[in-house]
Amino acid sequence: MKKIVLFTLIALITLSYIGDNIAASGDAKAIAIALKVKGKVDLTRDGKKSKLKFGTPLNHGDVVQTGKDGFVSIMFTDDKSLIKLTGFTEVIIQGTRQNDGSVAKRISMEIGELFAKVEKQKGTLEVATPTSVASVKGTQFWIVVLADGTTQALTIEGVIELMNRMNGQIVEIRQAQEGEVDDQGNMRVEDVPEDELRRDPDPEPEDEEPLRTIEIDLQDENGNTRTIEIQYREEEDE
Repeated sequence: MKKIVLFTLIALITLSYIGDNIAASGDAKAIAIALKVKGKVDLTRDGKKSKLKFGTPLNHGDVVQTGKDGFVSIMFTDDKSLIKLTGFTEVIIQGTRQNDGSVAKRISMEIGELFAKVEKQKGTLEVATPTSVASVKGTQFWIVVLADGTTQALTIEGVIELMNRMNGQIVEIRQAQEGEVDDQGNMRVEDVPEDELRRDPDPEPEDEEPLRTIEIDLQDENGNTRTIEIQYREEEDE
């Protein structure tokens, strides 16, 4: 017989509900949610610094900074796009909610390493660094910003456009390619062997059954519908 095991102790149900309520509220500030948080991760909002916690809604202008052992996964509420920040990374979360509920998303990144996974893209997503701007078109990729502002973009799946901020030159970084813009404005693109591609820093365990999804629509007294997404696995009884 099989038994149904809810994923991550109901946490994902809670996060999906929070995300849908934020999106439905029309609050232009709350555009993302902090999912997994490990190690030292700080949130600076309106000049006040605090420890970033699991489930914290993120607003336009929030600064997220990870320490040496820090890691955070952030989900945007409009299309569930994910970004994951590793140690010694600093970003500013920016976004403008559109009339259709999507968010024009922009991540300003001064230093560090960012992994992004964008599957069902609704609004736009850009990652801006001191030397470049990466525009995303449904993909998985890394952005690495070195201390001198040199930016490296590695595409695992899909394609991104990388713009050189110094001269406006735009190149496409396709699957298994890496692009770079250095602090002098020099740009390069080269192929990367598939077996050398850097992958998701926090993937789902490969030895587990894939997640299945149930969506439940809830309607309030005003006729507004909100969706709770439940993800689960089926496991064999021992």
